[in-house]
Amino acid sequence: MRQAAKTLLVMLGVVVIVEVADTALHMWAWRTGNPRVLQFVKRYNKFLVNRVYVMFSGRLGNVAVIHHVGRRSRTPYTTPVMAHESHQEVIVLLPYGTDVDWLRNLRAAGHGAVDLRGRSLQVDEPVVVDVEDVLGLLSDSLVRTVRLNGTREAARLHVSGPASTASVRDQNAMSESELTV
Repeated sequence: MRQAAKTLLVMLGVVVIVEVADTALHMWAWRTGNPRVLQFVKRYNKFLVNRVYVMFSGRLGNVAVIHHVGRRSRTPYTTPVMAHESHQEVIVLLPYGTDVDWLRNLRAAGHGAVDLRGRSLQVDEPVVVDVEDVLGLLSDSLVRTVRLNGTREAARLHVSGPASTASVRDQNAMSESELTV
């Protein structure tokens, strides 16, 4: 029993250390704006962090899942993002700027779906805006995230209605290799 407790404490300690290191890396990347560091963090998120976030995203809090289709491949993708629903639109923070796959894919297709707080929403008309223009529409926790990360831009996505549950279910059945940043 004591050995199990020790093992559990060690595992918990490792998780805490990894989370602190992950947070520090993200803060450093976003605050410095160094392109090489941002590129590293984007890849790190794409191949490691996003896989974990997708499992928990879209149900609680401000972590949403965007369902989009590849511009060239027509492959369905799922990407976790920080978002808030307000007045028939979903506002998505862009801590990496506008050069992210999901936004380029959404712009090319003109539409997609967002899972947020247990609901699936059909979205279209993506518009990039200065984050200061939408701060009043965001939740307090997202405003703190914007200030902490130094996020400068956000995407406003018009909500055109509820998403088809069949299409969202099909997109959720993707392989892990289809996650994007």
